[in-house]
Amino acid sequence: METPQIFHGDGRASENPADFLKSFNRAMRQQSITVSTNKLDAFGDYLGTSSQAEVWFKALPSADKVSWPTFVTAFEVRWPPVKIAEKTKAEYEKELLDHILQSMEVGKKTMLHDRECWSHVAWAAKTLQLATSTGIAQSTLMIWQVRGTLPDIVKDLLKDEDYTNWAEFTKAVTDLKGSRLVEKQEQYNRQVQELNALRMDFARIRQRAPAANPIDALQNQLSRMSVSTPTLPTALPTTSTYARAPIAQTGQNMQPTHSRQPATAAAPQQPIIVTDELKAKVRLLITSFPHHPDTPAGHTAHAAQIAQWNGKWGDNARVTHETGYPLKPGMATICSGECFACGTHGHNSRNCVLPPGDTARLERKEAAWRAVSSRVLGAFNRFAATPISLVYAYDGGQFGEGEQEQGKGDGSV
Repeated sequence: METPQIFHGDGRASENPADFLKSFNRAMRQQSITVSTNKLDAFGDYLGTSSQAEVWFKALPSADKVSWPTFVTAFEVRWPPVKIAEKTKAEYEKELLDHILQSMEVGKKTMLHDRECWSHVAWAAKTLQLATSTGIAQSTLMIWQVRGTLPDIVKDLLKDEDYTNWAEFTKAVTDLKGSRLVEKQEQYNRQVQELNALRMDFARIRQRAPAANPIDALQNQLSRMSVSTPTLPTALPTTSTYARAPIAQTGQNMQPTHSRQPATAAAPQQPIIVTDELKAKVRLLITSFPHHPDTPAGHTAHAAQIAQWNGKWGDNARVTHETGYPLKPGMATICSGECFACGTHGHNSRNCVLPPGDTARLERKEAAWRAVSSRVLGAFNRFAATPISLVYAYDGGQFGEGEQEQGKGDGSV
């Protein structure tokens, strides 16, 4: 049964005049007290002794106690209902953008409407509520802006769809399995721990200062090495000068064989010596170029990475283990046994069905970086990466996938 709290009417934070009046009315109905005089007689029993409300009630003219509606009017004159300051559309939009699901919250549970649920479910419910308050729930406005703030773990599991309204978008988030997010979060935490350990190891290595300083000597030697993609067969420029260098032959009656080299060709590069220091350095370079998803925002971020790389190293710079290179959005994870030519799985670059010059092939600099990383680190991401297959059309109009031979760590580019 309803039991109204004692009302004082002095503005204390623990009481609201309008809520007290509603509670008193509910109590009277439960006790079947409907006559105005009876309700007024009972009203004084719910006022604090010698409080402002009791002093006002005792001094109230009889004309204001003729009926219950008349009394309510007098009560609201003395304690007028508080008018709520409604938020503007701009305020709701800002609140919508500020409502962010943090990475540390993914895969954890929280309370929603006195019920335990996954954090991403609670986030989706609040997001839909804010979109409705903003007046954009039936449109696509701001959906991709809000989607872009989601943790990468959540975005990786969401399908790349064109949502028609906010209900579809928030339902897609709600439908994600909490157990799958927990698994992804644990995998991400392990990768962070491994990366932090690598950074600490690399920092300790750089702090060493032996008399001969072998680390600096090794880095200077490595900085003079580079790996580049082989030149595609094209017509030789008429302005180039080539020397013919015969290759030694054995046996009689054999015709001499020649190989073509530019007259000004540099000395052959030394092979890369894979060391723990070099592995740590390449891993750090990989993490310095985040691999973005195949979305408009991802392509914009990738273009900014390319511009930054060109600004630092130059448009014609060669890709080495010192420079790294940004990865094309939506392609296979680096060092996952992918083809260096097209960035998909199921074959290596020697067997890639995409012909040279095809627009679907990776940029030569990215292909070179994937080759360098794979030669140094191997396919360490093979089991953690999402499989990506190359789908192509035959001349007959039928479709198929690339050859089922996994890319090799030392595959050609």
